[in-house]
Amino acid sequence: MIDYAPLQATPTAAESAQVLDAARRGDLGEETARHLAGAGARSSGTGCLVGGFLAIIMLITIGMMVAQGEGDGEGLVVGGLFLAGSVLLGVMVKLLADRGERSGAGRLVRLVAFARANDLSVEPEAPARQLPGSIFVANPHARTMHRVHWPDGGLSFDVATHTRQRPGQGQLLVRVLAVRLDVEPPRLTFHPGRRGGVQPAAILDTDVFPGERFALYAATTAHAGARAFMTDELVALLDDHDRPMSAEVVDGWFLAYFRNHDELDERGWRQVFAVAEAVVRARDAYRAWEGSCRSGG
Repeated sequence: MIDYAPLQATPTAAESAQVLDAARRGDLGEETARHLAGAGARSSGTGCLVGGFLAIIMLITIGMMVAQGEGDGEGLVVGGLFLAGSVLLGVMVKLLADRGERSGAGRLVRLVAFARANDLSVEPEAPARQLPGSIFVANPHARTMHRVHWPDGGLSFDVATHTRQRPGQGQLLVRVLAVRLDVEPPRLTFHPGRRGGVQPAAILDTDVFPGERFALYAATTAHAGARAFMTDELVALLDDHDRPMSAEVVDGWFLAYFRNHDELDERGWRQVFAVAEAVVRARDAYRAWEGSCRSGG
């Protein structure tokens, strides 16, 4: 039984302070501690960048007006007003950034409360991960957030938000469920019948299974093994009408890509746990299929 109430419950001031103090100490990982420690600097930097840039331009303009003898009283007053407005804008941007940081800290507290209520390990900010999936590429701006992991059926499941910049394509933001399997299904790619959030890259020298509403790709000689792992239960969950997911199996890892990346969304968490449980049963089904093949059944 999973307790989802902490995802939306408003924590008390004492509860928030306790979680944030623990996070700053490093109890929730070094990345989380560094992220919280840099909150003030980030908001101040944003304010200075906006307000300071405009203020410098106005100072240069006023200086040029004075140097060229064009600085009459009215012009200097207007310039001074613009200069004051630039400083005020910088202060407002900093206040808005501070508000955003406080909102992020509040979401962090609720995620931690949810994890603790259900004995899940949590890292609100984690080292950027490079998993075998095709969406993971070396990128200096890659970031891993909202990482939660737990054991199930002898496997260790991990769900986190992955983000990075894509050249000419903007930001990639995706929620990923990952697990290192203890069986070796063939490499495969799954695209739901309805478009999900992120589609893994095509695998060379594979073809689509014929007659399926979804798109499942694997090497022709590996179709039987791929379908043995991709059970009807797992396919139905990935091909959900409202929340379709793409997935792939590569180098012994199963990875599912969720279109929804709200770490506090209850429906999203129910979907995550349902897929994880289905993967455990798919592992068992694949192991049984392997045993049947070896015995000639």
